[in-house]
Amino acid sequence: MKLKRLAFTAFIIASIIAAGCSSNQQGQAGRMGQGQNAVPVEVKKAATEDFSLNVSLSGRLEAKQQVDLTSKASGRIKQIFVKVGDSVKAGQPIAKLDDEEGLVDLQRAEASYTLAKARYQETKEGTRAEDIAKSENTLKELQSKYESAKRDYERNESLFKEGAITSAELEQARLALVSAQTSLENQQQQLKMDKEGPTENALQQAEAELKQSEADYALAKLNYQNLTVTSPIDGVIGALPVSVGDQVGTSTVVAQIINLAMMKVKTSATEGQVSLFHVGQSVDVAVSSVDLKTKGTIASVSPLADDTKSYPIEIEIPNPDLKAKAGMIATINVAANKRQALVVPREAVMSEGQQYYVYVVEDGKAKQVTVEAGESDGERMEILSGLKGGEDVVVAGQNTVMPNAPVTVVDPKAKSQQSEGNGKGNADGNGQTNQQQRSDRPEGSANQKG
Repeated sequence: MKLKRLAFTAFIIASIIAAGCSSNQQGQAGRMGQGQNAVPVEVKKAATEDFSLNVSLSGRLEAKQQVDLTSKASGRIKQIFVKVGDSVKAGQPIAKLDDEEGLVDLQRAEASYTLAKARYQETKEGTRAEDIAKSENTLKELQSKYESAKRDYERNESLFKEGAITSAELEQARLALVSAQTSLENQQQQLKMDKEGPTENALQQAEAELKQSEADYALAKLNYQNLTVTSPIDGVIGALPVSVGDQVGTSTVVAQIINLAMMKVKTSATEGQVSLFHVGQSVDVAVSSVDLKTKGTIASVSPLADDTKSYPIEIEIPNPDLKAKAGMIATINVAANKRQALVVPREAVMSEGQQYYVYVVEDGKAKQVTVEAGESDGERMEILSGLKGGEDVVVAGQNTVMPNAPVTVVDPKAKSQQSEGNGKGNADGNGQTNQQQRSDRPEGSANQKG
């Protein structure tokens, strides 16, 4: 490049000397010489535009919601209702355990509960009028038996004193009297209770028995329901690690269910990037393997760096068509630090050592202007100082011009392709997009001269 520039400079000097030696048309020859040696360039005006940094990250997709479904009961698998890849709804049966014993327990508990309800209701309502009437008739009969037994005992007692009967016969009459008296007293007490209604203790006992049987029935019903394993979420069957006939316990995974309608991307940002991300922020997400482009929302940004000195980030994306699958690679793009900035095409920025400059066309000549370069979005370079805006900045041909050399501005459509040199050493380096570029970037990140 240096040899070519030296040759080009020698050519210009020789042309000027030849023009100065012409005696007849010195001014005209000078003007013609300048025109012949003017370097063709393309320009673009420095302008204030919307500007932001494009940061690109990548990560793997995971299901936002994934369940390793276990059985709530122990037993042998009797039926499996789904297969891998099937879509399921929350509450849909996945598998069923052998339920014969559970059904018997349920029926027994139901019967006990029904009986307890009847007893409680009967106790609460008290004895019916017709039952009280029957109890009164029974009392009359027992009263009659008691009076008869009393007369028999009194007669036998007289006979015993006369020596007409033995003591054993007298004892037998006494026992009959005691039995009749006991039955009469019991019936009197029962009739009194029937007429007064249930006691508080009796009602409480009946209520307690009802509650206990109700709890036993509810538990038996729950145990029976737990013999059918159901999905807790809407999703897709990802795995079925059991088969019909397998014995399972409460820790055995029966199925893996994945909700693919909402996915998450796990990625990480560097120390210089993490400040550009915040929870709730909208970002562009692309999954190239299934040609999916969508908007994602940042769900979390870890405040702690991991072992690689990066900060973990989780992004949620909708997946209504279920095109994206777990394990696929996703690319995340975010436009950060949006602002108005004075910019020029990044290829216009040249460097020499630690100094940056551009060529500006003024009065047909290339004027070298020192600038302070800011950040780059991959295509444009932010100019912090040196330009005001509106200048015609050289964007093609800048590698062949010299300071204050004459130039000719050409239309890009009419300009023939230049042979070499224009693409070398462009600002930020070729292919290095989506990175923050600052004015203190290392030498070689912009077009370098000499």
